[in-house]
Amino acid sequence: MNVAPHVRQAFDQTFLELLAAVRIEVLDAKPPAMAAQSQVAQMFFKEAQKSVLQELAVLTAAWNASQVDLESVARATRTLEGMGLLTARDRLSKLHDLEA
Repeated sequence: MNVAPHVRQAFDQTFLELLAAVRIEVLDAKPPAMAAQSQVAQMFFKEAQKSVLQELAVLTAAWNASQVDLESVARATRTLEGMGLLTARDRLSKLHDLEA
């Protein structure tokens, strides 16, 4: 799919800002109250957090290298939404920013 360079540049910037925001949210996340009382639950939480951060790093690097197509972005977005890290409202607000 061919898009105008200025549209692609705006999308690139918005997508990378979105990834950065999700990364900050993941870093700031705290385990649920019940899990905070269990060392095993805390360990699983930290491993899940580490895994998400690694996926974000890989996706960001691939995006920066222009090796990610829009379908991959859509899949990643659905994954982040499924994990509760990105809401449809966040996505819509970013799309409105692009239109402006």
